[in-house]
Amino acid sequence: MRRAIARALAEASLPRRGCPSARVHAWRAPPSRSAPRRSLSGFAEDAELDALVASRLAAAVRDPDVVARVLPHLPRPLVSRGSGEGERTRGAEGASPSSSASRPTRVAVGISGGVDSAVAAWLLKSAGFDVTGVLMRNWDEAEETGGVCEFEKDQRDARAVAAALEIELKEVDFVREYWHAVFEPFLRDFERGNATPNPDLACNRHIKFGALLRHCEEALGADVLATGHYARVAATANDEDDENPSLLRGVDESKDQSYFLASVRGESLRRACFPLGGLTKKQVKALAAGPARLPKAVTARRSSAGICFVGRKQNFGDFIAEYGDAERGDAETSFSSPGAFVSVDDGRVIGTHGGLARYTIGQRARVGGAPKAWYVVGKDASVGDNVAYVAPGSEHEALFFREAAVGKLFWTSASGLPPGVFFESTVEDGSRLRSKSKSARLTAQTRYGGERVACEVRLVPSGEAPAIEPTRFGPRRIAVSDGAVLEVRFDAPTRALTPGQALVLYEGDACLGGGSVLYPGRSSHELAMEAE
Repeated sequence: MRRAIARALAEASLPRRGCPSARVHAWRAPPSRSAPRRSLSGFAEDAELDALVASRLAAAVRDPDVVARVLPHLPRPLVSRGSGEGERTRGAEGASPSSSASRPTRVAVGISGGVDSAVAAWLLKSAGFDVTGVLMRNWDEAEETGGVCEFEKDQRDARAVAAALEIELKEVDFVREYWHAVFEPFLRDFERGNATPNPDLACNRHIKFGALLRHCEEALGADVLATGHYARVAATANDEDDENPSLLRGVDESKDQSYFLASVRGESLRRACFPLGGLTKKQVKALAAGPARLPKAVTARRSSAGICFVGRKQNFGDFIAEYGDAERGDAETSFSSPGAFVSVDDGRVIGTHGGLARYTIGQRARVGGAPKAWYVVGKDASVGDNVAYVAPGSEHEALFFREAAVGKLFWTSASGLPPGVFFESTVEDGSRLRSKSKSARLTAQTRYGGERVACEVRLVPSGEAPAIEPTRFGPRRIAVSDGAVLEVRFDAPTRALTPGQALVLYEGDACLGGGSVLYPGRSSHELAMEAE
């Protein structure tokens, strides 16, 4: 078994196509604030415990390939003992370190009741870590009109997971924090229906790897927060102190969730653990139904969807209109104010809609009596207009764009500053270095599950207007950004670029960050009309 694991580890370390593996090495959390520089004896002790973790995991998983894929994404076995901290009263059997200056790593795992977080917790428990499950309540369904309490099902399934794994489950209420940090900004960002924001990125930044991470550190004494995300964290080769983690795509391209984690601060990524980052969904399901022996209610549960922690809504438009109108209290800018469907081909009004917030770019428009399918290509919530621009057919040229302006930027770097790919250093007077902005060749993803598109990106300094002309089939009043803006020019036309949606940038497999689409440039339809 040991030889099989060694072979699998060697094979798993080979670089993937498109992966910047020549510049990164596997991350081993925790990245704890108290983690000391390790002496030679400390490295030897870590090596001994790493071998112990590997042997335990191998005994539980019984698949060398899976072991090799999981090990690089588990925490370090040891962290430094804080001043005045007593001896460990519970922990992994046989994992007590010989040095009194260190102790086994404590891991909190966000448990949702789903299969991914359950398998992540099982892997950590099987490897010998001291695991505590944490279930968050972030939404109060009782406030909704006719709301059904989805949390009770999450709670029941999470408790079943904890019981099956024999771990403690803590429950924490972040309803207030979620409302103020995620949902209220989500409603504001709709801009009366002009935009369609994505709250999942804000939820990961402010709640999971914000409020929850702080709670786990301060109330539970955890060193690391683990989740069931399909993503990886790595450290650059020159970061000897493990200061600057890089967020990487999960190896399962169809399930990669780095898009949703793109706004998480680098400091939080230092204390994050993603045990599933090297696995495929198929492997996770096999572990859940096989060696993990998870409850059937968990293994058969469908993947979560909808708004982060709010869930699936049968009528998303009614849901948003209910909260949006209540927040604004202004009929003139109502989320549910009716308006016209206007054809981009000839400017005709072809029908009416019940509110712009009910539609997003690329969505099929419900045009009564229309003999063919129409699709939304743009929205204008200007007072007195409330227009949804539509085009016939899902592949109409009005749905495709070559440019976009992106604002409200976020970066995964530890400093929170734009990465070095946007700058070049020049020497002045023979000695002084000066950074000069430059365009970068990257790939961009404009929605979860969407394909990455090659693009050229320029960072526009704060106060300078982007040199991208907006589409005519959008709001007359263009959204602005307080800080720097990105000019993104795609190599190929990109479908349904939506104001408010996150545009995430990658260099190879490394997720750099991104921002929110302020507006798309002129569509292929507009460019063709101008060329005639």
